[in-house]
Amino acid sequence: MVFTYKNDYAMSNLYSKIHRLKAQGWTWEQFHSEIEQLYPAGLEEKTLKAHFKYPHRKASRHVKKTIETLHRKYFPSPFPDDVEALMRVYSNLVTCIKHTSTDQDIADLNLYVTGALQQPQGDNLLRQARQQWLLANIHFDQLPSLRTGSQVKQLSHTQQKAIEHYSTALSLLVEHNDGGNSPAVSEFMLYKLRQNILACHLNVLPAEQRFKDESVLKYLKDSDFLPRSKVVMNAEPYQWVVARNGLRFSSITENKTDSLWFFEALVNASQYFQDLKYQPL
Repeated sequence: MVFTYKNDYAMSNLYSKIHRLKAQGWTWEQFHSEIEQLYPAGLEEKTLKAHFKYPHRKASRHVKKTIETLHRKYFPSPFPDDVEALMRVYSNLVTCIKHTSTDQDIADLNLYVTGALQQPQGDNLLRQARQQWLLANIHFDQLPSLRTGSQVKQLSHTQQKAIEHYSTALSLLVEHNDGGNSPAVSEFMLYKLRQNILACHLNVLPAEQRFKDESVLKYLKDSDFLPRSKVVMNAEPYQWVVARNGLRFSSITENKTDSLWFFEALVNASQYFQDLKYQPL
């Protein structure tokens, strides 16, 4: 299993984005009105409702662009624009296969952000947190190649650096929320950081060892990953990916109570999950 951090602020899927928008109290008429303000051609009502109903439905490029644009309008990133831009630059460097100086450019970006964090930050916890998140991503992305190359010492060091930066980002965001600062960071976003920390523990191991390794099992039992996953589901019960991950990891720790809780949450997110062979998108 590999968890991905990319598009950190984005919801995990179109199904969740539509549900989050609809959960604002919109009628379908309001929903269509909002869409038409962005794109006069709009979306067919049956198409919108189908994506609201079916987690397995694949979206066309037009539908995806429309919903994602509307979601960004009502649920914008809480982070400063300039730091968010750096995150996009990094994401583009990682995904662009034609870019010839990727490694050096990422190293330069790492150097810049590390230096920026050493400068006076004031009380902008969101800025600090997103910079820490970016540094964590840079380290996290090195894990597969280090594991494949059997570079054990460097793999362990890089894993710990990634966990350190993700944990610092999480602490800063919790501090931001606890201080009543605006904009508040959603439980879903905090979940993404916890998920990335778990992924750091998983991705240093070969796939066949990830669900048996004692360090992974210990982390799951000692951390607040599963309890905080429940908080996310209580806040946004349509987040089926969170429920499925909760079910998966409570199962491997053989926690029957949590397994049942997350299975019920998964079915509550969509009745299609009553079928154990159901395959969402």
